[in-house]
Amino acid sequence: MQASGTPHEKGAPAGAPDLERIIIVLSHTTEPANIGATCRAMKTMGLKRLRLIRPLNPRGRTSRSLAHASQDVLDAAEVVDTLEEAVAEVHVVAGTTSRRRQLRKHALLPPRDLAERLVAHTADGLVALLFGTERTGLTNDEADLCRYLSTVDTAAPQPSLNLSQAVQLYAWEIRQAWLRAKADAEALARTTARRPEMSVHHPHRSTRLPTQFQLDMMYAHLAGAMEALEYTEFERRKFLTYLRQLHMRAGIVDWELQIYHLLANRILKAAGRPGLAEED
Repeated sequence: MQASGTPHEKGAPAGAPDLERIIIVLSHTTEPANIGATCRAMKTMGLKRLRLIRPLNPRGRTSRSLAHASQDVLDAAEVVDTLEEAVAEVHVVAGTTSRRRQLRKHALLPPRDLAERLVAHTADGLVALLFGTERTGLTNDEADLCRYLSTVDTAAPQPSLNLSQAVQLYAWEIRQAWLRAKADAEALARTTARRPEMSVHHPHRSTRLPTQFQLDMMYAHLAGAMEALEYTEFERRKFLTYLRQLHMRAGIVDWELQIYHLLANRILKAAGRPGLAEED
């Protein structure tokens, strides 16, 4: 039987948490059944936006049969070639993992906490929740792009969930967080307060979260400046990985990116190389 859903679910006022701003991203999916089951898991929880990075046969008979009553989500899914393309306009990227990452093993959020943060971030723009390929999960490069990483506490004999099961679990937590946020304005204020970057103000500029594309451009600009200073590729990757982690912990807003662009341009100019045009 078709669920009727909750009023106001179709679009929220500016500044309010909004499920339509949450994008589920599946990376290099090899089992079409998981794509179809993901569509059903999403729709039952009010999520509609799906992006697929180089999937295997995403709209074949198998995926359609598993996307029961959710073929509209499957038909509307966007297929892209790279992770960068999938999250270019997204403000916050989160990832799921069953592995304890060496660098961030003490910073893995449980699903409920991650859901609260993602729902709070939808008040500012698009967010993405990334799931890795079935066999190996997220790559290290994919994990490095995520501001938040989350893991499910599972039993040791079978430590990993099926992909579509993981999507269902996180989708349920997201919906519960969204319902709590809409029902309790005080709870929304508490979750929003955990985003320190939004308390930063500039006397002449508005404060917004940068998109992933804007962040990537800034890191690429810094990498170019470091190359001009004869940092090795290993040194550049290590430094920029740590800088990403710093920004993910503390937050960064759009106009703060210009500080790094100004620094990179000054270094490139001193090295006799062209810099990037500065933004207003």
